[in-house]
Amino acid sequence: MIRTLSILLLAALPAAAETVTATRLVIADHAAPQVLVADGSGAPLLRLDLSEPARLHHGLHHGQVALREARLGRVTLLETGLRLEGHGDHGDLHVSAPSHLPLELRGPRPSHVVGADGRLAVFFDGDGSASLIAAGREQSPTRLAAAHPHHGVAYPFAAAAGPRVAISEALAAGERPSAVSLRDAQGAELAREDCPRLHGEGRTGPLIAFGCADGVLLLDASSGAFRKIVNPADAGDRMVRNLAGGEDWRLLLGDFGPQAMVVVDPEAGEMRVVALPARRLHFTLDPARAETGFAITEDGVLHAFSTLDGTPRGQVQATGRYSLESGAAVARPRLAAAGGLVAVSDPAAGRVVLHDAETLAQTRVIETGGAPFDIRLVSLTGERH
Repeated sequence: MIRTLSILLLAALPAAAETVTATRLVIADHAAPQVLVADGSGAPLLRLDLSEPARLHHGLHHGQVALREARLGRVTLLETGLRLEGHGDHGDLHVSAPSHLPLELRGPRPSHVVGADGRLAVFFDGDGSASLIAAGREQSPTRLAAAHPHHGVAYPFAAAAGPRVAISEALAAGERPSAVSLRDAQGAELAREDCPRLHGEGRTGPLIAFGCADGVLLLDASSGAFRKIVNPADAGDRMVRNLAGGEDWRLLLGDFGPQAMVVVDPEAGEMRVVALPARRLHFTLDPARAETGFAITEDGVLHAFSTLDGTPRGQVQATGRYSLESGAAVARPRLAAAGGLVAVSDPAAGRVVLHDAETLAQTRVIETGGAPFDIRLVSLTGERH
């Protein structure tokens, strides 16, 4: 009787949780209005037909991707099917089929799309407005506006006093942004700081960063205080125009002219330049493994380098040579990194190649056809019961 009771009690206990990693790859074509979602093996899970070629951005959470159709003036949300449910000391990983949500954020010429702290902000260059939605209240967007239309950005974040938004400002319509305005949820300005020719944004810990002509402007999300790390003395006309932030390391990686990268170290208050052997096509950083940066140069070589001291960590021929002429009309490789992988799109070859982030060895080739261009690699680790 006792033995039988013990067996029944053991059978009633929940199964031991298993820690697993799931990966999804989102691929947008350069010319065709199509988006593909594939699993970690490259098997297609969902094909979307849109109205124009889309560009990809981070969504409301790590498993969601925002799709931007600029000429149409529309931003929609794609669930990759991966989501983490937090439980204090661990997160439960939920895996499901990807889906395209019915929500649409509309406005003239959407540009920068930023998701942070459970909110998403879309800046519309055509009228200088920003549309914001919050997780769980996606159907009730709010709208803020800059003083003048310009190519700008709005960055939402959570502060102790409530939701905040940092929004770029320009002196006149059509001019380059020159400052960052800190707003409360109702749009009232709380502070403002100069940031000439602002372009590019990123975040590491509580620090939100913006690329400026004279350096990188940092906004502390906790205190609302601004400070700036100025460009190196030999910067010339170079400036940071795109940024990626680390989560495990308090640093940001940015571009710095056509043939160099820069590591922004907020604690040291300095920017460290990392030279590249050829002109850069694109760069990326895995936020969860930010000690390594990745860049692909015009000769098709994928480079890995230390963001801590700038030393090279490896290189591999990832694609053929690509021209830097003809601007955005030419589809060139893009990078994405997550979960120990680096994805490289190769539009001329109609494929996306996955590399091991440590060795840069090729692990998988995904033949997509067309001209695969913008990519996002989503990889989440959690417990499955």
